[in-house]
Amino acid sequence: MANALDSNRMTFKLQFHYWFSDKSHTMDALIHNKCERELLELTKAVTKICGVNIKMETEPSGKGGLKNWLTITAKSPKKTAVTKIALVNTVVAACVATPGQTSMSEVGNALLDSLAGKVSQEAGKEQLQKDVHALKIEFANLLPLLDQSSVVKKRRSTFYDLLRKYQKVKSISVALTDETKKPITEEQLVAREEFKSFIVSSNTVAPQIIENAEIEIISPVLMKGKHKWRGMYKGEPISFVMKSDDFMTLVQSGKVEFKSGSTIACTLQIEKKINGVGVERIMGYNILGVGSYSENGKTIETPEAKQKQKQAVVSKRQLDLFG
Repeated sequence: MANALDSNRMTFKLQFHYWFSDKSHTMDALIHNKCERELLELTKAVTKICGVNIKMETEPSGKGGLKNWLTITAKSPKKTAVTKIALVNTVVAACVATPGQTSMSEVGNALLDSLAGKVSQEAGKEQLQKDVHALKIEFANLLPLLDQSSVVKKRRSTFYDLLRKYQKVKSISVALTDETKKPITEEQLVAREEFKSFIVSSNTVAPQIIENAEIEIISPVLMKGKHKWRGMYKGEPISFVMKSDDFMTLVQSGKVEFKSGSTIACTLQIEKKINGVGVERIMGYNILGVGSYSENGKTIETPEAKQKQKQAVVSKRQLDLFG
């Protein structure tokens, strides 16, 4: 049986409704344009994760506060299933309506259930339920990427920060509509007092820890302090801080000598921050521990690695004894 949504070739619109405390229908143009940009960039980030090429068209405002409609369509309609576009619309709405530290799962599935209920009168109900079930599976598979996307988090955060600073807005809501602007999902409303829960308070992200990273040493530092070493990691030159006191002692005492092609196997820490558009940037590299190093073509295990192995053996014995 044909896909119910595809057979009807439905066109979806995202309705963004700004509600004002003074009952007016106007909004500061600069703030509105900045908000719209964040929503468009958020949508682009979502479509990239969903793997869909789209085009976006906006429409004039409507009455009742201020409403905008964003029509998302495929660049190649004949090659893109309508269900894909339905998924993109649903995910964007879920992103806008889900606080920063919360998974989009609940809102996204509620929107899909709402979509099924409203569209069932126009399409085969049984087939539509199968379509929505398939969309839920695809949505669930994308959730880890969506929930962890720094670009989505940052764009959403900037959007709500703009609204938070603009006192006139008392709430924002988002819903999916059909091509006639008739709602086909329940409106997801976010009140002003909830805006702060969508805002990212820090641009720092958890450091990435890589065990047994191999680094070719270009320029070691023999003196004490926070001077940076130079090396090659995965074919790229990096500067890093050697934070292993045990290994520094070996180097400073002359027990480890570096020659051309010398390498270390280490625990590498990569520090990152999120920039203004939500892209993660590397801020620095640290070596937390060195497991081995090469000398004259031989791999030599360090004392700190041997000590860790002994500690691991002791810990295992204690677990076996009292476990």
